[in-house]
Amino acid sequence: MKRNNKLKYLAGALLLGTSLVSCKKYLDLAPEDATYDQVFWSTGDNVDKAISGAYGLIRTAFRDTRSYFTLGDLPADEFLLDAGTFWNYQDLLSTKQYHYSYAPYLEDALHNWTRFYGIINQCHLIVENGEKIPVAKYKGGQEQKNAFVGEGHFLRAYTYFYLTKVWGEPVITRESLKNPTDVQPIPRSTDQEALEYCISDLKKAAALLGFNKGTTSARIRADKGAAWAMLAHVYAWKRDFATAKLYCDSVIERGGYTLEPMSSYANIWKGASGESILELFMKYDAANQSESSAGFFGDFLADPLIRNKGINTSWRVNEDLFNQLYDPADLRAQQVFTTVLGESLLTKYANVNYFDPNRPNTYVVDNNLVLLRLSDIHLLRAEALFEEGNATAALSDMNVIRQRAGLDPLTVPADLTIDEIYDERVRELYGEGQVAFDKIRMLITNPDKRSALPEPYTTERVDKKGYNWPLAMRKLLPQNVLLTQNEWWKNH
Repeated sequence: MKRNNKLKYLAGALLLGTSLVSCKKYLDLAPEDATYDQVFWSTGDNVDKAISGAYGLIRTAFRDTRSYFTLGDLPADEFLLDAGTFWNYQDLLSTKQYHYSYAPYLEDALHNWTRFYGIINQCHLIVENGEKIPVAKYKGGQEQKNAFVGEGHFLRAYTYFYLTKVWGEPVITRESLKNPTDVQPIPRSTDQEALEYCISDLKKAAALLGFNKGTTSARIRADKGAAWAMLAHVYAWKRDFATAKLYCDSVIERGGYTLEPMSSYANIWKGASGESILELFMKYDAANQSESSAGFFGDFLADPLIRNKGINTSWRVNEDLFNQLYDPADLRAQQVFTTVLGESLLTKYANVNYFDPNRPNTYVVDNNLVLLRLSDIHLLRAEALFEEGNATAALSDMNVIRQRAGLDPLTVPADLTIDEIYDERVRELYGEGQVAFDKIRMLITNPDKRSALPEPYTTERVDKKGYNWPLAMRKLLPQNVLLTQNEWWKNH
């Protein structure tokens, strides 16, 4: 991956993604040699800045051509896109059989994983150097040192897990670049190797991190609860449901999170709700006049939610799926969906702010991106319990979520299916960048569903991992001659 020659240095490329004021001074520095690293990695404050930079890089990676939603929602048929405005997205939809290899002008965001390796190298540096800095250099002593190093482990695992879910079989690096001019090629790892690496990092994170509740970092910085939640997800991806269930138990019983009442359900996506476990800070930053959310969250909205924005420029809710999923009594349908010109729109991200009176059509969407929340973990535990043969207990978790939505509880364990659990996850997590991966885990790669795969999947496509996205080999192969294309996309 020789293109990443600058990854060793935090200034410049690695921190351009952050809009946090605390990083500005660091961004102005110009590293010239190894001496700079020695100067920078000398205080806990600078480790904190590096962590802020890592979150900034994740934010930038997800915003890139709205890839967070493109990768996490479009393959689950949640949205319909106007064929004129979004012509180059059409092949990514089910109507074109998820032809992911054809994505004009979107290849860098959807086929090129390089930007995520910038995050990973940043985390390598945080873990390696944060551990070496003496405790006395951390204002919060050993507790703060543990938290910062633990956060580095968490973010590295989060990024590798995301790579595994999207493209599969990532190239695993285990340390930061020492000599950017001499980067040796590395073959891809197996999914299992990647997941084990994630588990190792997340267990270290869980041991080092405390809880952020009641602090200024609550919800927008990873803590012990976030590490437990990610461990539950990784183990579920491995189909080790017994262990996934144990980590769900920890989150639900010991994390201190509470489900948001339905009366204030939409507040979850404004940020800092009691239900949120981890969210990516994307709210309006007045100090930096950040408007970046307009082309990210704003894609779900149209006039009158956003002035003069046409319905054809919006990601419209798939009415067929919506009508199939939502009972008329489901309060979620009333709280986070609306109708504009006869079309349904998602309003989870509708906290629009016209912040500049001198520019009446310039806006931001003042929401955070919720990555993990308690209802997700309740439904993940329902899945784990069902897969372990305990449908009765699974119903209990399902009903916690259903009853909040104003629905009657399910009462017959024998009638519960994995499809119903999946549908409940779609109802709850619609438009949150997760459902496409739930579909892979629960329906496409589930061995019990092999004889009833969702269209257009076939056993051949599943065996060749055609649910993963292709890699941009023309760009990536010159950087790593050992890289191989995902099997299905060699001939499609």
